[in-house]
Amino acid sequence: MGAKERLTEWVKKKHGAQLIRRTIEPYYNHLIAVAEMAAPFLTLGYEIGLCHDLLEDTDSTQEDLMEALRRFGYPDRDAAFITSCVVELTDVFTADAYPGLSKAERKNREAARLISMSAAAQTVKYADLIYNVKWVLTYDRKHAEKYIKKKVLLLANMNAGNEELWQQAINCFS
Repeated sequence: MGAKERLTEWVKKKHGAQLIRRTIEPYYNHLIAVAEMAAPFLTLGYEIGLCHDLLEDTDSTQEDLMEALRRFGYPDRDAAFITSCVVELTDVFTADAYPGLSKAERKNREAARLISMSAAAQTVKYADLIYNVKWVLTYDRKHAEKYIKKKVLLLANMNAGNEELWQQAINCFS
């Protein structure tokens, strides 16, 4: 089994029995979809996409991820790059971390943070947004219009990533 396959199994185990909200589908399926979407547009895009929710949705730390990547055979440079992008993709302005901020203020700060992410992290975020808009249109039609307006504005300003995947994301929201 290669490094990518070992990482995939490790991430699957870390997310355990988590389900995609409002479905009986394993959350792991979301991670695979994002990974596969990002892979053609970014070196190590599969790995970053696979791990993009690891730090916020499991008890894993960035040190755990770095150690696992090295153990699975990723060179230090690649392990550091993957981990760095995953850290960038991890929500910072959460209610737990910023209880004194309103939800709207946290969302605004998070959007500003996303706009300043590296091109690599933005590329994976495009794949995540493409997946998420399809989920919203299927399972949360009530909030779809508001969600789409916010993400169109975000994408207009978050344009440092892969241009082809960015355009696919823009088209999903049109």
